[in-house]
Amino acid sequence: MAKHHKKTTQRWSTPQWVLAIGLAVFAIATLAALVVQWPHNSEEPKVTPAYQNSGYAGPLTSGEVLFTRAAKCGVTEIGVTSEAIPEDKNPFAEKQCTQVIVRLTDGADEGKYTALESRHMPGEPELHEGDSIKLIHSRGTYAFQDYDRTGPLWAWVLATIVLIIAVGRCRGLRALVGLAITMVMILAFLLPALLRGGSPLWLAVTTAATVILLVVFLVHGVNWKSAAAMGGSLVAVAIATALSGLAIDSTSLRGLGDESNLQILLYLPELDITGLMLAGMIIGALGVLNDATIAQASTITELKRAEPNASAWQLFRNAMRVGEDHIASMVYTLVLGYAGVAIPMMLLLSISGRPIEQVLTSDVMATELLRSVTGAIALLLAIPLTTAIAAVTADPNSRDSGHAHIHSH
Repeated sequence: MAKHHKKTTQRWSTPQWVLAIGLAVFAIATLAALVVQWPHNSEEPKVTPAYQNSGYAGPLTSGEVLFTRAAKCGVTEIGVTSEAIPEDKNPFAEKQCTQVIVRLTDGADEGKYTALESRHMPGEPELHEGDSIKLIHSRGTYAFQDYDRTGPLWAWVLATIVLIIAVGRCRGLRALVGLAITMVMILAFLLPALLRGGSPLWLAVTTAATVILLVVFLVHGVNWKSAAAMGGSLVAVAIATALSGLAIDSTSLRGLGDESNLQILLYLPELDITGLMLAGMIIGALGVLNDATIAQASTITELKRAEPNASAWQLFRNAMRVGEDHIASMVYTLVLGYAGVAIPMMLLLSISGRPIEQVLTSDVMATELLRSVTGAIALLLAIPLTTAIAAVTADPNSRDSGHAHIHSH
């Protein structure tokens, strides 16, 4: 006997309509902001002449260390290319330096040789035979710039991708696609627009909103759980933006304790350092906020599935017990993450002999401290907010799969 199944549908509740309309408005506003702020190739970033002589200008040349030898300092022409391996012009002199013979493996001088010199000063790299390095070409000579980490770095990235797919399977693969979208937004939109004089505040907000709107549905499916997490994340980003701006203004942060910001002032003086700090705080808080909101929305979904007749208040109260644990762990993540980055500067300040309050209120430490504080406050507000949104919009028929869809009839 054939069995007939009747597809049951459920009309949207008022909270669901409000959430759907709110997300639609956010999406339209974000699309408009993207169109208006998209960087045009005709507008070139304005850099100072000093940039052309810096280590950032122009492509780097790859090289391979053939061998090293002890030599007298300053005898061989350092950084000059030759068709043959450079010879030690004074082999019997006192050998106080180390010469590094390098074969160039790409660029205009591919196949030629050059010599680098190490005087064994603090911070100088210790190069060995077989090392792959990057060299910068300036004023007719080559100089060491960095190690070539292409092979090892891609090996680590590939291992991570394999583990994500092996453990997360289809959802892990979708998460990688979401990560790719995030990187495209930063590299193709945020950075070029900042270089062309765009507002750091609006660019960061637009980037964050675009990532949320595109990635959450992609990774977690089109369902009310994702919609609630998306709504909570968008509001949390707005809160983080307001808090970050207020924190910078109220503490008169300048960002000049960071060497990268000093280089921005030197090479790109038209950019607003405090604006870049604000953008960094917004983007930095995005990941942890999204993680917390999707976790709370998932908790509500499971509770509603287990107890379809539970009220919104019951769902909220039970889910917040989980949220309290999430708050504790995420606050630690935020604080320790920023503290880890600031350890070198903390070491320098710790031997300064200054009182602890002067150390904590210095520009560089206050910046990291306020990153943690504003992110933590936004997180504390995002979790109950998302939990409330998910509780009033929960669908007992949701199956929480990547293929679930929102229907209205």
